[in-house]
Amino acid sequence: MHDYIIVGQGIAGTLVAHFLLQQGKKVLVIDHQHHQAASMVAAGLINPITGRNFVKSWRIDDLIPFAIQTYQQLEQQLKVSILETKNVAMLFNSVKTENDWLVRSSNPDVVDYVAKDFYVDFYKDFLDDVQNGVEFKQAGRVRLKELILAYQALLQKEGNYLEEQFDYQALEIEPNQVQYKGVVAQRIIFAEGFQATQNPYFNYLPFAPAKGDILLVNIPNYPAKDKLVKHGIFIIHLKEDLYWVGSTYNRDYKTIDPTPKAKKSLEERLSRVLKCPFDLVDHITAVRPTVRDRRPFIGQHPHFKALYLFNGMGAKGSYLSPLFAAQFVAHLEQGKDLDQEVDIARYYSYFEEK
Repeated sequence: MHDYIIVGQGIAGTLVAHFLLQQGKKVLVIDHQHHQAASMVAAGLINPITGRNFVKSWRIDDLIPFAIQTYQQLEQQLKVSILETKNVAMLFNSVKTENDWLVRSSNPDVVDYVAKDFYVDFYKDFLDDVQNGVEFKQAGRVRLKELILAYQALLQKEGNYLEEQFDYQALEIEPNQVQYKGVVAQRIIFAEGFQATQNPYFNYLPFAPAKGDILLVNIPNYPAKDKLVKHGIFIIHLKEDLYWVGSTYNRDYKTIDPTPKAKKSLEERLSRVLKCPFDLVDHITAVRPTVRDRRPFIGQHPHFKALYLFNGMGAKGSYLSPLFAAQFVAHLEQGKDLDQEVDIARYYSYFEEK
């Protein structure tokens, strides 16, 4: 018998599996490697200060140190490079934005994350319409795709991985265990990302998935490889001359496929700000598992006690997932209470109404 079946191996499922295996649990991960899963496309940003209002990300003081520690441990275990520590450069194109920052800049919430040295002339050399800006430290990016593929290889090597599209109709739920195509487990954890909207056991929850379009472009001689530059859009170095540019944020999408309209919009936005020539390599999309109240969905099904959910990390999955995956495993194995802000018990009434 397995202790757990985990459905989905994006960053959420990967980290839950990691912490369960650390506890010596027998785990089977089922995944069908959906090419538009957010974890396979996302830039993996760790960004402490976000938005036009320069808001400190929710619980970031706890989330970033734990995320860094977790990814460094995984680097040692998997022998792959996962974590890149880089400043985020937020550039302003108006006096109003600059004034808004001046109002926020003395707030104790943000002071500890402001990098001391910022040279606006550096950015003006290769970007248009730069009024001023600020750099934030304790930031970076996680190479999510590399992490997931390396961990997948580890799971396969140890016989803990099954590649297939999960069939909900094949799941047999019993009082103290579940069975799936002959595999018996005490519990099953769903970590399917945006595809949870099709999960018959958890689709009562108010998911609000958001599609993102991204461009991959070559920018020879781009001078800011060591920065995560936000100037209307993000420009993020991946490897050699290849950069990630994006992304859009669309909750009212009609297709998960790339669209010419989104491609044109991103190309125009990049052309407006970037002085350097660039060549389009690819246009890709993914759907983020975002939630209406912007808090993860974690916890036990209100009726079927062997069924659990770990989802809703949204666009911030790279730094939300490590700490909450560890807390979730502590809840499962040591009986520690879940944080009320992320516990899906807050939406049990939705299940009762359904």
